[in-house]
Amino acid sequence: MELLTIFDEQHRELGVKEREEVHRDGDWHETFHCWFVEHDGTELYIYLQQRSFNKSEFPGKYDITAAGHLESGETPVVGGLREVQEELGVTLQESDLFYKGIIQEELFAKNLIDREFCHQFFYYLEELPDILLNEEVEQIVRMRVNDLEKLVEGKAASVEADIVAGAPRQRIEVAREALCPHQLVYYREVLMICRT
Repeated sequence: MELLTIFDEQHRELGVKEREEVHRDGDWHETFHCWFVEHDGTELYIYLQQRSFNKSEFPGKYDITAAGHLESGETPVVGGLREVQEELGVTLQESDLFYKGIIQEELFAKNLIDREFCHQFFYYLEELPDILLNEEVEQIVRMRVNDLEKLVEGKAASVEADIVAGAPRQRIEVAREALCPHQLVYYREVLMICRT
């Protein structure tokens, strides 16, 4: 049983509930989001995970590099480092992460009301670490930040990305509808942070 701390809309703690009940009832809760970002001297890139096709929410969609729910009593850093290790097989230290605050977001899907206080962390790569994916992740792709912006702003129907883990390395097309349906304001905030 996964227990989450729940909050009101102003981020005041209310109590603890089981994760399934939190999503059923639309309670606000905390999550960890970690974006891997790289500047190769010319271009700025962002790394996206493709969610497993077996996931109940947004299967097969391209999403945050590593993310997850913070269990009750868990700090964002501790929970976040755990998620990166679980999903990507990458061991990071607290000093590797840059904390960029909270983005408040609501996502809706079948039988899901997901209201999150998303703790945003960024990991700036000098070189790609060895990635060992778990069953929750299909693959990791590397995409130009400018191209992700074109997708989310509706200025391109698809863009190119390079598979870097989970499947043979190759260039693929990622369509706009293949992105996880985060709110536009969420994506804009992430893109702005990438560039600062």
